[in-house]
Amino acid sequence: MGRSSTLFLEARDFLHPRLFQLGPLVIPTSGLLAAVAILAALYTARVAGRRLGLDPERLWDLGILGVLVALVSPRVLLILANWNDFRAHPLWMIGVVNVRSQAATLGGLTVAIAVVLLYIQLTRLPLRPTLDAIAPALALGLAIDSLGDLAAGSHFGTLSSLPWAVTYTSRLASLWSGTPLGTPLHPVQIYTSIAELCLFALLMAMIATRARRKLRDGEIMGAWLFLSGLASFTLSFLRGDLAATGPYLGAQVLAASMVLVGGLLWLL
Repeated sequence: MGRSSTLFLEARDFLHPRLFQLGPLVIPTSGLLAAVAILAALYTARVAGRRLGLDPERLWDLGILGVLVALVSPRVLLILANWNDFRAHPLWMIGVVNVRSQAATLGGLTVAIAVVLLYIQLTRLPLRPTLDAIAPALALGLAIDSLGDLAAGSHFGTLSSLPWAVTYTSRLASLWSGTPLGTPLHPVQIYTSIAELCLFALLMAMIATRARRKLRDGEIMGAWLFLSGLASFTLSFLRGDLAATGPYLGAQVLAASMVLVGGLLWLL
């Protein structure tokens, strides 16, 4: 049956960057799944926090703050770095669907982490137990959000001849994410989603058996950072979007930093 086999994931089956459109208003599929990912992550943080003896309401507020900063700061940094373009086309810059700049994305992530740590300090939440409660929420949120990336064509993979390769045909995928059309690609977004779902199950099991296993504060977040960073570093070699927009260095430095910090949390 070759490439027409049911294992071959054709674009027309589920790869739809645009969920629906009302006049000029376009609702992207990735936006809906990102919203689902945020709600799932916030709920998970509350459940995990309660099991760790933390105030779930403060964890909810922490999550809302972190999400808002993580969404807004990359776009703000992108605007500041392209101020002349913003002055000439402000609505276009604000309406950009995906921020493709690695510098803006990493900068926004750094700002979000700093704000979250500052909030933990100001509200006197215990640092390492709070990080432990956040870890499974991050894993589940990333697992769902990666499916949105798959539908949108963002974070697309490299060329592949495997039977489960994906092929995009939507012009919007190319326009919004720079996705190559008509070419079989590694579904690296699915690989990421599976890895994070496995980590989510592992972390929730660690929380449930924390007392019996005598886990120390910070070990759960350390496990996620180490294993997720390792998976991210490995999968970066299958990321076609990184090869298209520049060197792999930024993504690999971030992944290596996650592995290093995760290892330090285990050792402390």
